[in-house]
Amino acid sequence: MSDQQSPNDPNWLDEFEDLANQQLDYGSSCEQVHPIIERWFQKLMSNDPPESRDSVEQAMSCLSTEILNGLPDDVIEPLLDHMTEDDLATWVQHILLIGRSFESALNNGELDDL
Repeated sequence: MSDQQSPNDPNWLDEFEDLANQQLDYGSSCEQVHPIIERWFQKLMSNDPPESRDSVEQAMSCLSTEILNGLPDDVIEPLLDHMTEDDLATWVQHILLIGRSFESALNNGELDDL
């Protein structure tokens, strides 16, 4: 962690994270949480993607385009050496979809065991 924190960083949680890390038998709290996330991710990947309204799908497509347009050339060119622009856009949309699903799982209590 850097000395300069974002103004949005909930640094009041640092004390609890440090305490949790001290109480673990090994490693960090992330090592404990990771298997829960992995199970959630495998379950997500084994099912059909969550359904979205057409307007949400359109917005996700537009956001993917904006993300790709904002990438520096030295990042996007090596990617395009290995895939088409359409494949890259689909990959970015897939990442955004996983993020939406993750947020939904957090909000609906599916990951309360974290």
